[in-house]
Parts: sequence; C-alpha cells; structure tokens
Amino acid sequence: MAVGLDADQRAPRHASAAPVKKAFRPDIQGLRAFAVLVVVLDHLFGWPAGGFIGVDVFFVVSGFLITGLLLREYERTGHISFVDFYRRRVKRIMPAAVLVLVVTVVTAYFVFGQARFLSTLGDAIWSLLFAANWRFAAAGTDYFQASGPVSPLQHYWSLGVEEQFYFVWPWLMLLVFVLFLRGRRAGSGNGARIAAGTAIAVIAVASFAWAMWQTEQNPTLAYFSTFTRGWELGVGAALAVVAPWLTRLPSLLRPMLAWVGLAAMTASLFLISDASPFPAPAAALPVIGTALVIAAGSGAARYPTLGVLTNPVSQYLGNISYSMYLWHWPIIVFGGVLLADSGLLGTVALIGAIVLTSVYSFHLVEDPIRRSNWLNGRSGKDRPKRAVGASLPWTWVSFLAIIIVVMAAFQLAPRMVPGPDSTASGDSAPAPVADGADPITALQQEISAALATEAWPDNLDPTIDEAINTPDTSEEILPCGLIVPYDEAKCTFGDPAAEHTAVLVGDSTSMAYVEAIHTALGDDNGWQVKSYGTFGCSFMEPLIWNEDPDVVDNCEDRKDAAVDAINELQPDLVFITNTYDPRVPVGEEDALTPDGWKEAMAEIVARFQGSAGKIVFLAPPPNDVHIAICYTKVSKPADCVSHVTEQWATYAQADSEVAADLGAWYVNSVDWFCVDGLCPAFVGTVPTKSDHVHMLPAYAVKIAPVILQELTQQGIVEPLP
Repeated sequence: MAVGLDADQRAPRHASAAPVKKAFRPDIQGLRAFAVLVVVLDHLFGWPAGGFIGVDVFFVVSGFLITGLLLREYERTGHISFVDFYRRRVKRIMPAAVLVLVVTVVTAYFVFGQARFLSTLGDAIWSLLFAANWRFAAAGTDYFQASGPVSPLQHYWSLGVEEQFYFVWPWLMLLVFVLFLRGRRAGSGNGARIAAGTAIAVIAVASFAWAMWQTEQNPTLAYFSTFTRGWELGVGAALAVVAPWLTRLPSLLRPMLAWVGLAAMTASLFLISDASPFPAPAAALPVIGTALVIAAGSGAARYPTLGVLTNPVSQYLGNISYSMYLWHWPIIVFGGVLLADSGLLGTVALIGAIVLTSVYSFHLVEDPIRRSNWLNGRSGKDRPKRAVGASLPWTWVSFLAIIIVVMAAFQLAPRMVPGPDSTASGDSAPAPVADGADPITALQQEISAALATEAWPDNLDPTIDEAINTPDTSEEILPCGLIVPYDEAKCTFGDPAAEHTAVLVGDSTSMAYVEAIHTALGDDNGWQVKSYGTFGCSFMEPLIWNEDPDVVDNCEDRKDAAVDAINELQPDLVFITNTYDPRVPVGEEDALTPDGWKEAMAEIVARFQGSAGKIVFLAPPPNDVHIAICYTKVSKPADCVSHVTEQWATYAQADSEVAADLGAWYVNSVDWFCVDGLCPAFVGTVPTKSDHVHMLPAYAVKIAPVILQELTQQGIVEPLP
C-alpha cells in the first residue's frame, strides 16, 4: 500500500502555535505495521475476521501525509510542483509494484491453466494503469464471498484507489487555492488551510453519504469504488489541515487519545466481519481510531508512549509494509496451488516466503530506488545522504544464497515418474463400458473410470481451459435467462405446435438443464420445451439477495411472468431447479433454513399448481470444487474431485420433502455426476462443469439419455417412441 513514506512530515512554518518540526513519525510507522500485519493475518489465516480494515488505516495515513506535504509546499512557495510530486510518487510506488506484477504474471504462466493465466494478465494490465479497483468492480468480484478463482493481483485494487487520489487531489487543491486565495501572499495566515479544509469537508461528507447508499445497493461496487472510499482519505486530509491547531492539545490528553484510537482499531478487527455494511458505516470505527492516533502525535514535542506501535519490530515492519503488502497476496494464492494439503509446514513456508520477499524487495529495490537520483534531473535534487541497500552488505549475499538453496532443493527433490503400467498417461482411455448396459449403468462406469484416472486426458472436448470460459448454457439458450425483455418465441425449443409442453423455471442451474431436457425429449416426439429461468433469480417466494442490483430489481417481475405463463399454458411438466447454495432473502442476514426453504418453495408452487400437469423438483449438480481454482498446470484430476456436501444434501432433502408434501416429483441428480459421493471434473472425454455448479452444455447433451431414463422410470413421462 503506497502511503507516502517519503513525505515530509514536518509542521508548517507559519502555524498558529509554535510547531515542533519532525522529519519522522514513529507512531505513523507503527500504524503502517499494524495495517499490513492484520491484512496478512486475515488473508493467511482468516483471522481476525476484520483484518481487512488494515486497508482503511492505510487510506487515512495516505490522506494525512500527502495533504500535509502539498499544504506545506504551497505555504512555503505559493505553488505546487506537480513535476516533483509525481516524480516522488513514481519513484516510491512504481519499481516495487511493477516488479511484483512481472513476477506474478510469469509465475501464473507456469502455474495456472491458460484461462486463469490470461485473466491474471488482464488484471496486471489494469493494475499497471492503477485502475484495478474498477476492473474488479466491473467483474463483480466479491471480496468476501468469491466462489471463483481469486486473482493473485486482487489486492492492487487499493493501490488503484490511492493512485487515483494522488492524481486528482493535487490539482483539486491547486484549483481551490487559485479560486479562493487570489492575490494573497503564500505563508500569510491560514487561508490555504481554511480553503482546503472546506473543500475536504464537502468532499468527505458527500463521499460518506454515497458510500452509505452504495453499500446497501451494491456492496461489491461500494467496496472497490474510489468514490465510496474518498471519505477515508478525506479524514486523513482533514487531519493534515488542522495539524497546526493540534499543537495546542494538552500533553496529558495525547496519550488518552492515542490509546482510545488504538483500542478502536483493535476492536474493529473483531466487531467488523464480512457481514458488516462495508465500507459505510462500518469502516468509520477503524478510520476514526486511526485519526485519533495520528492526532495525538501531531505537533507533539514528545510522541505519546505507544510501545505497541513504536517498538523496533513495529518500526521495521512499517519500513517494509509496502513491499509486504504487494508480495503477500500473490504468495498466498500461488502457495495455495503449489503447497496444497501441506498443512503446518506449508503455512510456515508461506510465512517465510512473505517475510523474505518483503525484506529483499525493500532493501534491494524499493528503498535504494526511492533514495536514488533517478528522475531527479541534472540538479540532483533530493540527492540521498545514504542508500539503505548499500548499508547492508549481507543483503545481496544472503539473497543469492537463498536462491541457490531453493534451486538445489528443487533439483534434488524426488519426482514421481509414471511406470510403464501406470495410468498416469495424458491419453489414457477410460475403462470399457459393458455392451448393452443401460444409460445410467454406462455413465456410472465412465464416472468410476474418471475417478481412477491419474492425469488429465489429452482428448477432452472441450478442453478444461475451454470449459472454464464456457457460458452456463448454449448461445441459443443464454439470452432467455438475462434480465432483459423476454422473448418467448426464441425461448421455445422444439415444435411450437407440439402436443406436450415442458417448462423450466429457476435460477442459472435451470438454464443449464434446458439443453439436457430438450435433448432428452427430442424434437420429433411431440414435446416442446420452454425456458423461463433467470440467471441469479431464485424461483421461490421470498426475493433472494444477489450482488447484481439489476437482478434484485427485476427478479420479482421475472418470477411473476413465469407464473402467469404457466397458468396460461397449463403445461404437462414444470421443472423447478435452484442452486443449493445458501439463499439469503433480501432484508435478512441469515440464509433460509431447510424449513424456510420448504415454505418458500410451497408458496411459489401454490400460485400455479392447479395449472401444471406434473411438477418436478430437479436437483442441481452437486456444488463443491470450482474447476477454475483446482485446475492448474501442476494439478491432477484428483485435485478437482468434488463431494456431495452436507449443505447440498440438506437442501436436496428439503426439496424432496416439499415435493412429497405437494404430491410432486423429486429427481436426484447425484448419479449423473458422482459415484459413492465423489464427482470427477470430467466423464469420458467431456468436462462436467464450467465452475463449481453449472453443467457444461456438452455434458448436458451427454447425460440426456440418463435423464430420460429417470423420467420414464418415475412415470413422469411416457416412454418415447
């Protein structure tokens, strides 16, 4: 996190009270250490639950240091040197940031599959442009509940917010000074601070109000947006404005403020979680706490005694905090792939890697370049008195020694080489299917063969990389589930004049089943299939929350339209399918219980039950392992085997019971994907899913005969000619 480590922290020369000039704030350095430590702990262990508030601490510190630097320059010279300002920012931020981007992309090429590598490359480009926050917001990335693969560069979102602030704020301050201080001599009075403070107050209040609204309407966008984070930087900026007046704080009051602030920061680690409304208003607690600590030390002849922030360990962590923030997340993401199931030893290795890369990045790249004459021009302005990297001769030697040891260990590590009879061949063929086997028996044999395969087959069609990029259903069916005007004619498959009609309703999992049901019933057997499902819109009576506000706004209308269509069509079959992920009703905090699920399904069915011939609760695919996460260049098929989870089984039981209560049918999908509760990522030559739950169109076609067999055996449909 770029927090202006090179910013001059001295008080302004004309302050109302006699300023105490300080070139270094140990309390701020300790705040950096606190911030980066809690972020790393949260990402590595998931504890403390509110560790992500470390980013908010960084924002306040950044706003304070940068605004103070700009104010002092204007008061001293009467202008702001944009060349000097951005030169310092580039020297401070770019070298380490670019190094991490390059290393991450190269590592992703050798570790990830093609689809995830290309996604990482795109993230790197956006990060290099300091716009990663908008990239992740547009992609709908949920910082807390991401079910798909997490980008190893996702943490660059906060760097994007800060750099956008750095780009806009100096120009805005200059505009304020030009408009309100025309003709006034620099350094006279406090006009610059009053003008800047007024602008900051307006911007911060507006940003906080917007954050409150956006957090409720679209929490994912609110988390990443610069506009909803501006008030946090604004609080720090406001502190810089009032710094001269903070010199008047009684010395006895300062320790009290500092400890109250530190207590608020610490409390936020445990009071705030992924369920909190964030960033507003929940982020106010750590932001105010950070502001109190900074205020307590501003203009002080002697900083408050805060050993937890000013001890040597905290000071050093503060020094390397930027490098540690940049490196820790890629190491955790790649470590999760390369050190999977390595237990405590793997965790220790990750911690060691984070510490070592942070130390060497700081001493060999970040600090030497920051103190160098690079970009200083001919005058040698800001020539360094010393270079930290040069003062540590052991740094390069120890770095090279570690590289040699790691390379030697890699070369000497035993490798598993498949023997001549091993099934670990990329083109190993599945076990033969018994002649004359019925569809479900044949499919189960193929599933068993896939579970026994030790290497990814070379003949998968589509490939795993292609499967990951495949939409939830075919291009022909896809528009039917979008939150746009619905075209029934284009969403009717088969003969529109057919004698029998089947309707599918539900969320995205029902959309994936359209291909399978249409293929099973066929075009020439007197059946037409209509799709009324909607992506993200659970077909049950309460409105279910979705991170896409458009889905929430239009879901009720889409459900009403589906119910009206069923009542008008009076179809022979109505298939209902919803994912068995937890469903949280809008306005509530807890997911539906099994009883709540049954009640929700019974209420929606009651609206059309008299108009439907037969109602079938069709179970979604078991949802567990996400193929885009588990599939890498170093993984094996066993790494991507899913299980029938307790959560899935609980909701499946609820669907089964409500079907029995309503006199409807329940069709279990487990045997179409799994054997003995184990579900491979491919069956035969076809991958099964594109993520953790959505069936591939190719696999929908493959299991169509099995679905028809199940529908026929249960008497849901008559045997087809």
